Amino acid sequence: MAMTDSLNTDLLSDEATTQPYAVFRRLREYDPIVWSPHHHAWIITSHHELGEAFRDPRLSTERLQGFRERLPPQRREALELAIQLLEGWMLFYEPPKHSRLREPLKRRFTPKALSALTNDIRAVTAQMLDHMEEVGEFDLVETFAHPLPAKIIGLLFGVPDELQPWLGSWSRKFGKVVFGATRDPDYLRCSREAGEEFHAVVGDLIEKNALSPADNLISALLAFRDDEHPDQGLSRAEILGSCSALLFAGHDTTTALLGSGTIALLENPQSLEWLRAQPGDELPELTVEELLRFESPAKTMMRMVAQAHERGGHEFKVGQTVYMAIGAANRDPLAFANPDVLDLQRDPNPHFTFGNGRHFCLGAYLARLEIRHALRMLIDRFPRLRLTGPVQWRATISDRSAQCIPVSVR
Repeated sequence: MAMTDSLNTDLLSDEATTQPYAVFRRLREYDPIVWSPHHHAWIITSHHELGEAFRDPRLSTERLQGFRERLPPQRREALELAIQLLEGWMLFYEPPKHSRLREPLKRRFTPKALSALTNDIRAVTAQMLDHMEEVGEFDLVETFAHPLPAKIIGLLFGVPDELQPWLGSWSRKFGKVVFGATRDPDYLRCSREAGEEFHAVVGDLIEKNALSPADNLISALLAFRDDEHPDQGLSRAEILGSCSALLFAGHDTTTALLGSGTIALLENPQSLEWLRAQPGDELPELTVEELLRFESPAKTMMRMVAQAHERGGHEFKVGQTVYMAIGAANRDPLAFANPDVLDLQRDPNPHFTFGNGRHFCLGAYLARLEIRHALRMLIDRFPRLRLTGPVQWRATISDRSAQCIPVSVR
């Protein structure tokens, strides 16, 4: 334990926020599985161990009940409506409930179904690029990476244009709950507002779609509504929760990818020059996968020990927290040659960016589709695109997302 105390196992430290791969490398070199005295949790950092952990039913995603019970009264009251939304997230359940929540959405997230959005993605991107050219110098997150996926996921859900600004604002507030930003002085206020706003705004959209079904995800979920037999269909609360999961994850993940992908290219000018010389109006498939690996939007995913067992020479006890360090596994030299080098032609590329096994990300193809077209259009449109200052990263355990990316296109 003394050795791990001397390592940096604080995943919220300044170093872990700005240079997470250096922290992960030291942990992995010490032991692929380490105990964090700071977080009272296990951290898994190797590609091999993480692959096995993703497929192990002894590690569970079900942790909301314990989270609610541990909250002090004031915080529990502030987070109540937000927690009700999280209780509809398939991410926090194992089969059979996980399967029941996922089934109504599977057909809507196939490559064939989502490819129909290609023209919308390109049209929305073009409008944003026009605005960026007029402005000249701006924060890429605020101007491009954040609003673009909000617009696209809003189209899928049938969110009216006038609610698009609200969706982006809500996502920021709800992110404080999802990522546990308890150190933020506005944490309780934002948590309360995120819950209240979503129940009101999307609750109203659910009622409108119930009266007049449309070709969108809300109506698709309503087709499975069955309040009398909740174990067979979806309750209204579960529909509301599923909407929050998809609107948030479908927006936040792609925001992170657009930002970190741009940073990776700008900080590797030879790779960017090579990419610009490639034919076509979209990024090559191998390039997309390498950008996903190089800066995964998820640094870690959390599991709970549901059954005591031995793993890597360590005793995992029931109830302990496990951080599945995707960012570490994606830079494991035993799985990737020169893992800290951006290789836009890397093949094979067995990254864990979208998870693995039964909880593989439902929106993986949508994220890839947006990155493939939006980033290609960005780098083609602005040959002088450059960073004008230091990137600011969000301080969270779970995600790797830029808070501010100052750039110029002139």
